[in-house]
Amino acid sequence: MGWFKLFAVLYLGQSYYLLSSKNVEQFLANHNTLAMNDPVAACDNYSDGVEVFINHDTGNGTREVEGGKNEICGYMKQSQAALTVLQANTSGHFENMNVTIGFPWRTARASYDEINNVQMGSIGSITSQTRDDIEIKRTLTGLQIVSVNSIGGV
Repeated sequence: MGWFKLFAVLYLGQSYYLLSSKNVEQFLANHNTLAMNDPVAACDNYSDGVEVFINHDTGNGTREVEGGKNEICGYMKQSQAALTVLQANTSGHFENMNVTIGFPWRTARASYDEINNVQMGSIGSITSQTRDDIEIKRTLTGLQIVSVNSIGGV
């Protein structure tokens, strides 16, 4: 019985650390970088049952993505391909980050504003801002995104 209690305490302690505000923000920043450089690998950060709703104003209309893992992975691949064709450089950051976790520290919800600047050489630059609400779960191997709600645009 002693080993079980020790394992439970270690598991809960690790869960609390993995879902801490600092760690979640770092996970999301790393995920965004990966999504722009290797969207196929970034897809591994989503659970198989992920629920996605994205509504972004592109300046030329609205881009909506609704569905699951196939839809979000396709969206990331298209975005990365467009940036490659335009030879664009991107930079971004989070503001107003709020991470909430609840006992027993299996999931966290992160709400934040994401500001991105896309520089496209002689074409100029575009700045976009989205309000994102992301739910993340702890798995045996780390963190996975289980829901995405993102609204905003240029």
